[in-house]
Amino acid sequence: MILVEKIYRPGHEPITSVDQIAKFQTNDGYITPYHVLAREIGADKENCFYKNSEGKRKKVVATKDAAGTWQLKTIGSTDATTDGLLSLPRMLNNWGD
Repeated sequence: MILVEKIYRPGHEPITSVDQIAKFQTNDGYITPYHVLAREIGADKENCFYKNSEGKRKKVVATKDAAGTWQLKTIGSTDATTDGLLSLPRMLNNWGD
């Protein structure tokens, strides 16, 4: 099981969609690129969760669109601007932005 705890953003602009997230940090300390995590969840059906603001685990799912791009979303959220993944603590990226 993977538990996503923090997100890395690619700049100063506010994130309004999970597609804009550069990387995720998991509970075991690994930092995983967005597309790699999406492919792992989607292809392997591996359980992946994040902790919401109440500290409860919520499931993350991945699907591949017609263009072959992996899309992440959390179960129960259809609005990208209110997706629970966007509520995770934001981390700076490798360039210090």
